[in-house]
Amino acid sequence: MKKIILVLIAAGILTAKPMTLDDCISLAEKNNFDIKISEKDVRSSELSLKGAGNRFWDITGAGSYSLNGDDDDNMNTNLSASAGVSATVSPYLFHNYRYTKLSGVSTSENHYDVENSVRYKVINSFFQTLLADENLKLQKEISEYSIKKFEEAQLKFNMGNISRSDLLSFEVSKSSDQIDLKAAESNLKKNKQNLIFYMNADLVPDSLQLSFTLKGDAADEEFIESSLINEAVENRPDMKIMKNTLEQRALSLKMQYDNYLPSLTGSVSYDYTKYDDLNDEMFSYSDDGIKARLGLSINLTYSGLNGIDREKVEVTKSRLQFESKTEAVKNEIRLKLIELENQKNNLDLAKKHVELAQENLDLADKLFFIGNKSATDYLQARNDYIQARYREISYQYNLIIVKYDLYNSLGRKL
Repeated sequence: MKKIILVLIAAGILTAKPMTLDDCISLAEKNNFDIKISEKDVRSSELSLKGAGNRFWDITGAGSYSLNGDDDDNMNTNLSASAGVSATVSPYLFHNYRYTKLSGVSTSENHYDVENSVRYKVINSFFQTLLADENLKLQKEISEYSIKKFEEAQLKFNMGNISRSDLLSFEVSKSSDQIDLKAAESNLKKNKQNLIFYMNADLVPDSLQLSFTLKGDAADEEFIESSLINEAVENRPDMKIMKNTLEQRALSLKMQYDNYLPSLTGSVSYDYTKYDDLNDEMFSYSDDGIKARLGLSINLTYSGLNGIDREKVEVTKSRLQFESKTEAVKNEIRLKLIELENQKNNLDLAKKHVELAQENLDLADKLFFIGNKSATDYLQARNDYIQARYREISYQYNLIIVKYDLYNSLGRKL
């Protein structure tokens, strides 16, 4: 029975549909807890804005009924009810509503930033997993090649064509490659587990299969530094949030002054009163009518002057923070462009190294076969080729990751 279950699990793994990058991003957007929490923050800010709007007006209503008297000869009832609408208009309420609205905008921008941050983590983890998978494939190829060469070396040693020291070199190389293979398998599994964590998916690492077609034009897009800096300053969520914060500070200063400005209040209500003497109808009466009230109030306090001075300091501080952040963003974009160019140059150079290492390995193989190269020289040539191939693969994926990193710094949706 256990064998049947294992066979079914293995068959499920082999037939599992590979996940594309878009699949992984979509799953993360649906399941990630940080995104879900951020969505609740957005909803909370919407309710706060609604509450700030409701402060301008209110619906009032009241009613009471009483039965009074200590004996049957002195009983009466009293019914009263009122309903109306009250409103308050003041500079403070207008500025407070705008302040709350800006808070909602900042919350929405933060939600976008959280989504993009999760997408970036998934993208980075996705390509790190692909790179680990490529490394595993390379290590498998290396290990198989090492076993084959060790078996050939054993035959040559038995025939007396190589020394025991050369045979030992091949054996050590084979063992080292097998250790590297195990490490590559473990690294791939860890990268898959990390990707599964970001997606919050109910998967096991061995069942996760990825699909991606590597293209050689990862950095063909032309980037203009000045345009990218302007895009980042205008579109990045953190920059928009800081702009909102600066505007909120300015509103807070106005709200401190608003304490010294008048507030206009008004209300319209319908009042109804009925008194009923149960023993003498001559004393019973009822009254109703519409009442309107209008008032103007001013609140003058000496303590508010300290609040004005404090808000002035906060406005200046926020402005300096915004300017500092702007310069930091400019520097970040410039560094990302330099890194992108470096990765592109590294990839071009790595391709040339692979070609050269392949030629050196072929030559070393021929010379070792005829006895003009030692086992150490041959193994060194082989290791140089292995490292060159891995660097080429690594730079290909690093180039893609750096490009997405630049997009993330620009505030683009990944």
